[in-house]
Amino acid sequence: MPRSYGSAASLLMLKESVYGTKPSGNWEKFAFSSSDLGAEQNLIASELLGQGREPRAPFRDVINDEGNIVVPVEARDFGRWLQALLGNPTSAGVAATGDITFTVNPSAGHTIAINGVTWTFVASGATTAQTNIGASLAATLTQLATDLNASVNPLLTPTTYANVGGTRLGLTYDTVGGAGNAFTLASGHANGVVSGATLSGGGYNHTFVSGSTALPSFSAELGHTNVPAYFVHTGCMLNSMALNFQRSGAASATLNILAQGETRFAASQGGVPTSRAYKPFSQFNGTVKRNAVALGNITGAQFTYSNGMQGVPTIRNDGLIDGVDPTTVGITGSIDVRFADTVLLDDAMNNNAIELELAYRMAGLDGNNFSLTWTFHEVYLPRPKMPISGPGGVQASFNWQGVYDDALLKSATVVLKNDVISYP
Repeated sequence: MPRSYGSAASLLMLKESVYGTKPSGNWEKFAFSSSDLGAEQNLIASELLGQGREPRAPFRDVINDEGNIVVPVEARDFGRWLQALLGNPTSAGVAATGDITFTVNPSAGHTIAINGVTWTFVASGATTAQTNIGASLAATLTQLATDLNASVNPLLTPTTYANVGGTRLGLTYDTVGGAGNAFTLASGHANGVVSGATLSGGGYNHTFVSGSTALPSFSAELGHTNVPAYFVHTGCMLNSMALNFQRSGAASATLNILAQGETRFAASQGGVPTSRAYKPFSQFNGTVKRNAVALGNITGAQFTYSNGMQGVPTIRNDGLIDGVDPTTVGITGSIDVRFADTVLLDDAMNNNAIELELAYRMAGLDGNNFSLTWTFHEVYLPRPKMPISGPGGVQASFNWQGVYDDALLKSATVVLKNDVISYP
């Protein structure tokens, strides 16, 4: 008989239209590292007396279905987990951009290549794919932008061109999304320095905001394909998400889930699962900023965003909770630093509120520039001890708390940039 093991396990998830009702259709497949999500039903020992010394049959207690799933922090699927934690995002397309920077006015015969089209600077008499050199670099770039915008070459028309600051030819792809990231740039002379081999940054920004009262429920299926046994958890709500920033390794998040109940099936309930191409962030991509300025000497950081979920323990004949209610948002974390300056210590001692940003950024060869940015708008630091435990470096830990910013009307903003159009 086949046995179950982790490498043969699967995780499917889909938003519910009605809380606690298993959705139909094709579910989404997700990568995960571990899971202890499961339903438990304890036994209550019989307290009967007068029946002799032998034990009597116990009573079944209520059903509690909760646990943690550890998932990779990656650029595409992670938006769905953020949606479960924070509610629906505001999604907006971003156009790919790039530039060619010049230090002096180009010389006759100098060429640049735009999307494979060679464009030449000439002293006078410019024809197709040529630009006359002006009296100054700024004049030349203005004329270059005018000529490129007037071109009818279909390789050039998808982009708008502009003189930027008198020293750069700026290019903006006209269609938002990732298509412009394949638009190529090159220069035939050291005087024209391209921003990259292609335009970059095209994609979609998904902005999530703290404190939403409309949080979606979802069903999650943990499958043991070798047995086979498929455990479907309905009425799932994401109670909290914890992230840990460190020097190396894969980035991961721990999701704490409260569910209504679990049902075992002999076959998967996910239809024909869909999936997105896996694009993980690495801890190497992590940054920590204080008031928009990068912090140095950070050896580690972590935080937990909690929705304060509480099960509704109404009396039912099936032992299940009636629902899950979000209560007060809780944001806590810590920053570990080598003691090299007093910036954070001064904030702690003076009770200064700071803005704290923790982010992963990925500058891919495909120009996508995926990123995940958590911004906590009002953070307070406690005054820490500075223990000296030996000849090595002195390290301090600040166990911070994030709170509501009265001016911004939120405590946190999360922006995920990727090539996914939306999370419906």
